[in-house]
Amino acid sequence: MHAVYMNNNIDMDILFEEIFRKLISPDFGKNLVGELPLFIQPIPVTGQTELDGQLERLVSRLGKKGKTAIIINLYELAMQLLEEEGVLETILEEESDIPQEDISSTLDSILDIKSVIIPRIQDKICESNPDFMFITGVGRIYPFIRSHGILNNIEELAMNNNLILFFPGEYNNLQLFLFGTISDENYYRGHNLNEIKVNNVTV
Repeated sequence: MHAVYMNNNIDMDILFEEIFRKLISPDFGKNLVGELPLFIQPIPVTGQTELDGQLERLVSRLGKKGKTAIIINLYELAMQLLEEEGVLETILEEESDIPQEDISSTLDSILDIKSVIIPRIQDKICESNPDFMFITGVGRIYPFIRSHGILNNIEELAMNNNLILFFPGEYNNLQLFLFGTISDENYYRGHNLNEIKVNNVTV
């Protein structure tokens, strides 16, 4: 079964059926030759509205096959952190009156990838030690949190768990193109999930 392209858009139901079959296959992740189980799943920009529902359904289906998975939504995590720091309401209500550089510096400090975001993700992983970690929300939180920044700092966390970044755009195994146009810097250590082949499995 292969993803169907219609006017450069991928059918999300078929795409996620392929993903499900790959993840439940005994072959998945067996031929990485010592490389980290870190995967990037490009999704069509138009599929972002369906993504949350598709991921929840995927987690449920994996659970029925004895596989555990957690969803880490970077946008929701960022909103939670801003609320904890007591600045979310102020930013939302007074954004037009606050200098843009002040907003940016505040967000950069509170949403620091190394000292804040990665430890929070690590806490979520330690709570359940899942078979799969699904990271999403990268399109909504851009440019305050960038995909390559997460990937470059999360590699150690992917040593024992399969990490899959759902990326709204394109990945050519060298560069990430957010929304298919914005270069999100070079990144070459992630395996493109579209290119992972496994033996057929009975669902």
